[in-house]
Amino acid sequence: MNFFHRLGAARYVLAALAVALVALGGTALAGVVKSDDSPRTEAAADIAAARPSDTPTTTTSTATPTATPTAVETATATKRSAPRAEPTATTHKHSVTATKKAVTKKERSAPAEKRPAVKSQRAVAAPKKSVTDGTITRAEVLARARTWLTDPSISYDMSGRADDPNGVPYRSDCSGYASMALHLDAPGRSTIDLPDVTHVLSDKDDLKPGDLLGIMGPSTGGAGGHVMIFVKWNDDSHSSFTVWEHSGNPDRPHQSVHEWPIQDSRGAYLPYRYDKIVDGS
Repeated sequence: MNFFHRLGAARYVLAALAVALVALGGTALAGVVKSDDSPRTEAAADIAAARPSDTPTTTTSTATPTATPTAVETATATKRSAPRAEPTATTHKHSVTATKKAVTKKERSAPAEKRPAVKSQRAVAAPKKSVTDGTITRAEVLARARTWLTDPSISYDMSGRADDPNGVPYRSDCSGYASMALHLDAPGRSTIDLPDVTHVLSDKDDLKPGDLLGIMGPSTGGAGGHVMIFVKWNDDSHSSFTVWEHSGNPDRPHQSVHEWPIQDSRGAYLPYRYDKIVDGS
């Protein structure tokens, strides 16, 4: 083989080597590019999880649990979002109740003389007061009559006057005394016209405190009649009774005890009842 033949063979060898080298370099370069451009399996999963998805996911038992907010975070979020609550009647009532209990405890520990007076829950009825020629209770009749009974200065005088508890003057004799006790029109009726506002009882056993016993009616004017205020029976047989009367013996309103039946030179006494008297206190 001459020189030229050898040179051509060498050229073929060199060309083959060059092709081999090019092929080998491309393969290596392709490997490097593939290694740099293709992310790892774990990295690809992280990127996919971070990328927002248009399709909502459904949580399964295998999903990674999300972080649960703490109690402080929940309370803070609730406080910021919820409207401020207005005080309720119940809250106010509880505070008042607590205050009352505290005051009550303090009062109980205080000395007896400094404790506030306890008010009774039961209403106290006001004393009943009659009006002139109106309805009157038996208790008030006796209360008015007693004011003269305890005053020794009221002497018997058909022309005289004495004041009732309200300062109204009545005639200071037997019928004036009865008129004052019944709160009739001042200066009082006489034994002649007292029967106009009273009626005779059919039975003397019906007599009650505040009723009258008298000799009254026509022809009893002046000293022709007499009237007394019945107070009580002194025994169960109703044979003895007590009256309040105003006469000349003694010379002032006084209490007397009589036996039934009662009569004197003017006649027999009858039981009378004022038409507007009522039972009760």
